[in-house]
Amino acid sequence: MKPAFKWTLFGFLLVAAPTVLAAETIRREPIHFAKGATSASVKGTLKGDQTVDYLLQAKAGQSMTVDFKPSNASAYFNVLPPGSETALFVGSTSGNHFVGDLPADGQYTVRVYLMRNAARRNETAKYSLDFAIGGAKTTAGAATGPAAGGRFDRKLELNGIRFHVSSGNDGSQNTLKITPSGLEIDNAPIVRTVDGTVTGAEIADINADRSPELYVYVTSAGSGSYGMLVAYSANRRKSLSEIYLPSVAEDAKLGKGYMGHDEFAVVEGTFVQRFPVYREGDTNTKPTGGMRQIQYKLKPGEAGWLLKVDRVVEY
Repeated sequence: MKPAFKWTLFGFLLVAAPTVLAAETIRREPIHFAKGATSASVKGTLKGDQTVDYLLQAKAGQSMTVDFKPSNASAYFNVLPPGSETALFVGSTSGNHFVGDLPADGQYTVRVYLMRNAARRNETAKYSLDFAIGGAKTTAGAATGPAAGGRFDRKLELNGIRFHVSSGNDGSQNTLKITPSGLEIDNAPIVRTVDGTVTGAEIADINADRSPELYVYVTSAGSGSYGMLVAYSANRRKSLSEIYLPSVAEDAKLGKGYMGHDEFAVVEGTFVQRFPVYREGDTNTKPTGGMRQIQYKLKPGEAGWLLKVDRVVEY
């Protein structure tokens, strides 16, 4: 799966979240490695709409690793390349671990921030960041983020319901563990095998019933990087029921030109899936048919919940 970017309902913005930042709220701190060292660590604190940019010099082809440990689940980091606001990595959809080859020489920015809802509440987050920059990787096609082999571990909370989502991400098949808490009846952990690596997780309340849903994103191994959703809804805050996403590949219209590389996100009360469209003769790395974005609404189903197609946009 390609690195995630800031989403909108109709198309997408390649501007890293948060999209609008007042210059006076950004604190910039250069990171210097000790002589002979390839890693460094910092600790910091954020409050409200404060943002911290950590600046690192690196060369094209080098590998960068960033590990983030926040005290507040609404705190995240993005990675921005030299001279650009287009994120290589967005933590709010990809987790607290980044590893990837760098595309250009120059100054990279690791931007730490609170999500907008937490910033509006003037919340505080303490955190630690571990940076490492090494030589170029020798493995072809190395991915970024958890899909590259890093453990996924995230805690999410909304309306008093909490989820701890974890996966070792140490092979083509992995064990996903979801541990809920705050439910009135059943807080038993859910453990299942997924065909791929866990690349993101979000908590939301799409149908506004104050019983949140958990959305976990999985990316298959191989060049196709097919996306899979594992999702659950808290039924009246008592127990969990599975949420089903219809297969795009099995839909003659929506699946036309589909060859994977899915991205998922919760956007403004809807669930959104998008992917590149391939024309006949396109190679896996060069789709020419634009993008297809499918917007879903959450509806009750016969044996759980169903994400039903609400709108399709191509651009």
